[in-house]
Amino acid sequence: FSATAGRPLIFGSFNNIPKLTPRTIRLWANVLQAVAGSRLLLRAPSFKDAGAVSRFRRLFADHGIGAERLVFRGPVGLDIMMQSYAEIDIALDPVPYCGGTTSLQALWMGVPVLTLEGGQFVSRMGASFMTAAGLPDWVARDDADYVAKAAAVAQDRVVLLELKRGLRDRLLARPGWDADCYAKDFEAALRRMWCETMWKS
Repeated sequence: FSATAGRPLIFGSFNNIPKLTPRTIRLWANVLQAVAGSRLLLRAPSFKDAGAVSRFRRLFADHGIGAERLVFRGPVGLDIMMQSYAEIDIALDPVPYCGGTTSLQALWMGVPVLTLEGGQFVSRMGASFMTAAGLPDWVARDDADYVAKAAAVAQDRVVLLELKRGLRDRLLARPGWDADCYAKDFEAALRRMWCETMWKS
């Protein structure tokens, strides 16, 4: 824990840059302002390009966030990418287009995801994931609640670290991550459909 406590809190996102909408940039800038000394690590294929990095530095600067609080990383292999989740304390879900695979990867690697529940499928995946993980308090109602929750969960590093350490075991104990049960339910559903089709014919 001492190593974690001795460095700035790191928010992060590995989502592709089309999801980093103006609203997302503003929201994440507000999160950084609400959590003194925190930083934001962004990894995406586009950040191998210096022009893309420069552009996003300017976008955050427009909201008062200096370049020293931003870390940009380009593409790497899947194994290295998954390992690099160890650098992140809290993953931030973009809005209105939530992360899908990236959010599940973060959770699997022990990084809780702060998300905002929207009105359509593309805006509700994060809420579904966190609810299925038994962490509905990580789902924000609106932008203001998102910032408030970020500040709240960042405040107690000990509690956050304990959550991170036990997150994978938490997932494996939940129905949503029970692959054997899912396979059996899917098999039963296919069998029911086949039986109904045969009966109708």
